[in-house]
Amino acid sequence: MTSTPAEPYGTVVSEVGAHVREFPSTDSSIVGSLTNGAKVGLRSKVRAQDIDGNNIWYLLRDRNAWIAARYVSNSGSVKWAKDAAPGEAGEEAAG
Repeated sequence: MTSTPAEPYGTVVSEVGAHVREFPSTDSSIVGSLTNGAKVGLRSKVRAQDIDGNNIWYLLRDRNAWIAARYVSNSGSVKWAKDAAPGEAGEEAAG
């Protein structure tokens, strides 16, 4: 069994798994896939192509690839891409 990544992370809820894509669109190249129940770290989210009424896509933490939120149940708070600076580890500035 694989370990659970740090939050925020997502769990694939689609019975047939889900494709991971180069960009947040089904027109984009498939660069991998995840099986049902797989857990994956999430870096940020954007609004993009609508999949069954859900237009959120998640950028994976461990690689520059995207998964449609329609197929993922997330745990923790995922920042919008515009709010997540490049290289930011998710910490908020103390003040």
